[in-house]
Amino acid sequence: MLPYFFMRIPFSWLFEFVDVEHVDPFVLAEELTLKSVEASVSRWDFNLDGVVFAKVVEKRHHPTKKLFVYKAQAGEGLYLQVVSADENIKEGDGVLLALPNARVGEACITERSFDGVVSQGMFLSAKELGLEDKQEGVLTIGENIKIGTSAYDLLGFGEYILEIEPTPNRGDLLSIKGLAREISALLRLKRKERVYPQYEDFGHLDIRLESVDCKRYRGAIIEGISVKPSPLWLRKRLWQCGIKTVNNIVDITNYVMLLEGQPLHAFDLSKIKLPLVVRDAKSGESLKTLMGTEKSLSPVNLLIADGEKPLALAGVVGGLESSVEEQTQSILLESAYFDPYRVRKSARSLGIQTDSSYRFERNVDIQGVKTAQNLAIDLILKLSGGKLTALRDVYPEHYQPRRIFLTIEKFKRYSGKDFDRNFISDILNRLEIPYELQRCGVEVYVPPHRSFDMQRDVDLIEELLRIMGYSNLQSTPLKVIARASEVEGIEDKVRDFMVGRGFSEVITFSFEDLELYESLSLPLPQVQVVNPLNKSQRFLRTSLLPSLLRVCIDNTRNYEYSMAIFEIGKVFLEEEETRLGFLMTGYRRLFPEEEYSPYDAMSLLQDLLRAYAQEYTSASSDFGFLHPNLQRAFFVENELVAFFGVLNPEVQKGLSIRHRVILGEVNLNRLREKRSLYRPYSTFPPVVRDISLFMDKERDVDKLISYIKSKELVESVKVFSLYTDPRLGEGKKSVSFRLTFRSKEGTLSDERVNTLMNELLKELEEKFGARLR
Repeated sequence: MLPYFFMRIPFSWLFEFVDVEHVDPFVLAEELTLKSVEASVSRWDFNLDGVVFAKVVEKRHHPTKKLFVYKAQAGEGLYLQVVSADENIKEGDGVLLALPNARVGEACITERSFDGVVSQGMFLSAKELGLEDKQEGVLTIGENIKIGTSAYDLLGFGEYILEIEPTPNRGDLLSIKGLAREISALLRLKRKERVYPQYEDFGHLDIRLESVDCKRYRGAIIEGISVKPSPLWLRKRLWQCGIKTVNNIVDITNYVMLLEGQPLHAFDLSKIKLPLVVRDAKSGESLKTLMGTEKSLSPVNLLIADGEKPLALAGVVGGLESSVEEQTQSILLESAYFDPYRVRKSARSLGIQTDSSYRFERNVDIQGVKTAQNLAIDLILKLSGGKLTALRDVYPEHYQPRRIFLTIEKFKRYSGKDFDRNFISDILNRLEIPYELQRCGVEVYVPPHRSFDMQRDVDLIEELLRIMGYSNLQSTPLKVIARASEVEGIEDKVRDFMVGRGFSEVITFSFEDLELYESLSLPLPQVQVVNPLNKSQRFLRTSLLPSLLRVCIDNTRNYEYSMAIFEIGKVFLEEEETRLGFLMTGYRRLFPEEEYSPYDAMSLLQDLLRAYAQEYTSASSDFGFLHPNLQRAFFVENELVAFFGVLNPEVQKGLSIRHRVILGEVNLNRLREKRSLYRPYSTFPPVVRDISLFMDKERDVDKLISYIKSKELVESVKVFSLYTDPRLGEGKKSVSFRLTFRSKEGTLSDERVNTLMNELLKELEEKFGARLR
């Protein structure tokens, strides 16, 4: 997992760019959060009391131990003896000395005897001061600082730190310079002018760009340098920003990156065989990074290489073999622009994120490549000595600003405000966005530091409105013309019907594997997805039942054994079909105990089809995955529209489901909402007849009921008894019906009804083999 990133900026550093001295840090953070980037304020602090700056004036060996005894001046006329194991401290070095009874973090420093030699304090390291993660000896300071100065004040503890979490499109805020520009625009504060050193190309330096993803590369050779610790002011800035210090060369590159937003890298020139080449990595190449890990490379990685070997991952991290060390005397300083998308792919492929890659991924200012490097060159010459011997800028295609035109009409339509030319000019000037006011709008020339996120005129509107403040926009009640609501479709009505029957809706993926289809002996899906999210689930389903069974299995594994669920979704056969699938298992309620039964599914489908099918019939079915004697199919115009049944016990055993499973499916494409038509009812009394018919056991009673209902004067037919007994004969059953006759024209006589009954019984025996018992 890549590390979470936020940028830390000390307020005192912002003072160098913009006048924020009298701005409340918390007010500033709130303004940034509302209008620009999420920001918060913390205090850079450490529990430090009784620690002062001191000068070492004497050094000698401990008489009995492998230690050193130092004499340090901690104030006017105050000299203390300190015992330390650090042999690198020299006379004249400045140190931070914890006096007796000083507080350093959670520790209290007291006088201590080392074989009779009393140590009257303690020299502190950067780790002990909470500045670095590793212990690298006593922190020494070369600057001429007044002896006795409080270390708390000297290190800048107690200062407010602004922490920002920039969005991916705002790489321009990942620098002191960019953030100062933003703050100036938001708070209308005066920017402070800065003068940058100027260095132009000279000398010989062979740089070759063999990849289009490197748009600009500027290299500088500096010889005769001295690698040593950085001055305190530079180290303090890095510590405040949460970056560890290495040496003056590396620290300068990090300092300039924080200041200007342009990552830099320094190579040890003695470890490079020129020419310098920017190219794609080759399969099989590897690089040992500055973190000490060996990374295998592929063509997705962009490399900085010499004539023999890879030197660094472009825009991501340097190589250990060409890194700057204490013995380094000459360096090649790199400043470049790499394509954001290429850097992101390269970094992600190796699981690396650095301060450099984080900035390149969010775009850096291609025009700032020169400015930042010039500043770094100037600092290196001042802090490490040396001489600039060569400088070359390879910039094949110079930046051409994108032109965006914003019309007055569109600005008014989006903002609801007038097009105030003076106000717009002021904002664009503060954001350093070149523009030209025209009669019907404004045309801007997108600067390189905003080339990543300003693409269209709506982006320009966003810039103007956020600086203005969204809270300053007038709130207008929305007026919407009243319209009749849409007619509820069949799917919504079926969904309401199922919820009303106590079912819970589930939504599953349309992608399935073949395992459940094979277990249920269903026809295998034929349509495959070319680039599936999950390779095992690459088929478009042909039934909802495997999806529902998968939900049931997952719930059972989580100890949920009772459920009534349904799904309305697409299946993919020769054409797409919308289907309703349902599943019941376990108990409807526990007290008193009542288990789901096949009759629940039967009544469910009958009620559904009565509401949404004109005429339907049912018959026994023979689905292999259902219990052979507990399943039923329903037909409309002789076409299968629905079925249900109990899951075959042999299939259920293989799925590890505890209770009996009842499931079914309905083709909603075949359902239509019935139109309710008025029918006058009869005011005359009915005549009721009960009959018991003897028939084959396999005879579908539904067909008899439909036939009887079609006869003259028959108002209703109901089954009230079903009887089977070996005495009836093998494969026979007796079914009792209650028939209601009624006329709308008059009262029916017994003779008329008897005649109708005799005709009906004769027809039933001829057509269905059903005879009166």
